[in-house]
Amino acid sequence: MDLEFYPLTARENRLLFEFESISEQKRISKRVTFAALPDTPSVFNLALMDLDQYGATTDVTVSNNSDMPKVMATVIQCVFLFLEKYPSATVHITGNSPARTRLYRATISREISKAKNFIEIYGMDGWQIEPFRSGKHYDAFLIRRL
Repeated sequence: MDLEFYPLTARENRLLFEFESISEQKRISKRVTFAALPDTPSVFNLALMDLDQYGATTDVTVSNNSDMPKVMATVIQCVFLFLEKYPSATVHITGNSPARTRLYRATISREISKAKNFIEIYGMDGWQIEPFRSGKHYDAFLIRRL
């Protein structure tokens, strides 16, 4: 993938990544975590969060830092690095709001042609899972390595 992404740091286990979103107005510390779902330990939920000055995290902040494509490219890089370490894992992604889920769907739609040789992407509509189709409503997404 040829997307420009932010430099990031990763814990050795690649379950936690950190980077900074940078604009002329501000710098925002970001964290991406992968946590195994209790009932399906091979499926990991991805969370993208902002860190405040005290180290507390939130996933409800709307940063408006004018760098959304670069932030999303950095999250994609985190997914690739995670799946490189855990090749049999599946990553579960959903937004904390319908708007955030639409943002993820738009990003996947835009980038899927570049990633289809490396990963499989599925859309979830309720409990129904199907290969991802651009423009279709989904509640969540599943990503795994080919």
